[in-house]
Amino acid sequence: MASVYTFDYKGKKIFCLDVSGLQLNEKAEYKKLVDIAREEITKYPPKTALVITNVSNTGFDTEVAAIMGEYAAHNTPYVKASAVVGVSEVQKIVLAAIKAITGREFYIVNSMEEAQEWLIQQ
Repeated sequence: MASVYTFDYKGKKIFCLDVSGLQLNEKAEYKKLVDIAREEITKYPPKTALVITNVSNTGFDTEVAAIMGEYAAHNTPYVKASAVVGVSEVQKIVLAAIKAITGREFYIVNSMEEAQEWLIQQ
């Protein structure tokens, strides 16, 4: 189920925006979750947040791409490392554009476990 939450993994605090499974007819929910995440991430000191964004099986179009681009740009000052789970081939192209705009690196993985393991090494 899509949500915004924080959890501890092997002694590290990880912030997660999980929009997995949301479809294009659920853009209002998508935007609501992103807005919550944007507000929550500002509670982190600069360059400290370990972030997972789970986009597995989500609907995707230019509007969703714009929402995610704005989210990533907003979060950049707070993020130490960021992993993205479940990125489709089309989403990889958009993620490359977001990377170019924000200057951020995104570690692309297939599972939450892989994301968690990578983040705690950062």
